[in-house]
Amino acid sequence: MAMVTMTMDEAKKIMTPERRRREIEEARKLPFVYDPECPPLTEEQLKRFHRVTPRHTAG
Repeated sequence: MAMVTMTMDEAKKIMTPERRRREIEEARKLPFVYDPECPPLTEEQLKRFHRVTPRHTAG
């Protein structure tokens, strides 16, 4: 497979706001795909997650 490179200006011409919105909506419909190296977490594993940085409050 070939690697494609482009500048930010070239990318902005291709990825219009409408195209980004359409691709995001299409991606939301795709299922999660797990593999042996990244299996789904159990409820117990999910409970062990915690916030690393404090939440910022508007002030």
